[in-house]
Amino acid sequence: MNRARNSGAALFTAIFLIVVLAAVGITVGVITGTQQISSAQGLDATRAYYAARARLEQEIDFAVDGPGGCSGNGDQTTQGFTTRFTCSIVAVQEGGSSYNVLTMTVTAFRGDRDGGTRVRRRLRVQITDL
Repeated sequence: MNRARNSGAALFTAIFLIVVLAAVGITVGVITGTQQISSAQGLDATRAYYAARARLEQEIDFAVDGPGGCSGNGDQTTQGFTTRFTCSIVAVQEGGSSYNVLTMTVTAFRGDRDGGTRVRRRLRVQITDL
């Protein structure tokens, strides 16, 4: 009779250990997957920043070295990201002098908002000509 109780306890212990090891394995898998997704999104965020910066520098060169003013608002594809450019010019009168203030904004984005893969970076610069 004693032997029957011991074999039941051993079976229970074996099943308990299997369940615990399976839970640990699943937890490690979930954590690893989450870290990979987080790393990929961080890399995409950096790429979005540099795509926005590249477009912004292009537009600044046009405004400063080119004919001046804004080249026009619109979307472009830069380094795999859609870059949206907006620009406005405001004339300012101050202290008896007047100058223009150009406000340029570039937003770089890609991915699906509903799927959780959306990455977006926005840069803004103001240029004054005196």
